[in-house]
Amino acid sequence: MNNPDFFNDELLEKLIETFYGYGNFQGNYWFIGMEESGGQFEEIKNRINIWSDRGKKEIEDIAEYHIALGYGESFKPGAKLQPTWNKLIRIVLSAKVQENINTEDVRTYQIHELGRIGKETCLLELLPLPSPSLKHWIYKEHSRLSYLTDRTQYVKHCLENRINKISEKIKKHQPQAVVFYGTGYEYYWKKITQQITNVEFLPTSEGFLTCRNSQTVFVISQHPVAFGATTEYFHNIGKLIAANPA
Repeated sequence: MNNPDFFNDELLEKLIETFYGYGNFQGNYWFIGMEESGGQFEEIKNRINIWSDRGKKEIEDIAEYHIALGYGESFKPGAKLQPTWNKLIRIVLSAKVQENINTEDVRTYQIHELGRIGKETCLLELLPLPSPSLKHWIYKEHSRLSYLTDRTQYVKHCLENRINKISEKIKKHQPQAVVFYGTGYEYYWKKITQQITNVEFLPTSEGFLTCRNSQTVFVISQHPVAFGATTEYFHNIGKLIAANPA
């Protein structure tokens, strides 16, 4: 019998094991963050149920999924720019050597291109469960899965497998660029990259870290909403990618 105060743990565990993010594994431009932001129990339960109803995919179409959730405003004409996506899009447009990038260019890309199945970007998360912040952990109260009693146990349970899987995906698909965002997670970003290449990251004059192998440029950057993270900083990442074609 379903308890309305609990997640369906079978579905929740399937999502933890299976879901990685949005877009296209064959895309040229990959962006990898720590985890999605998320709100309260009912919202997250709805996300899990919609994911299940749509086929329990490894990777979703970001617009179709959010529209199914009832959050389709970011994909309508005149949409507000989502703060994280805004900066990631600027990387892509600069990597494609687009000049004089403006707000309308970014808005158009957000509505039609970013994180879409069959398009050129792939947005992944190192950890699978949405959370409003590192300090909040609602899963203990709403799941009987033993490793969700606290964030520490959850990370210990998930992390190695996720690092291995993401590394395997990068090696298989060989994107032109992989941008890890969130400098506080540099240790994890380097663990992923070390499974792909033994080239060391080096700092750039613009303030991000980069390395590359024969197929892919890797970047460790500030989070797009980090204090002091400028538009120019993200354009410079795109220019670096453009200057280092595979």
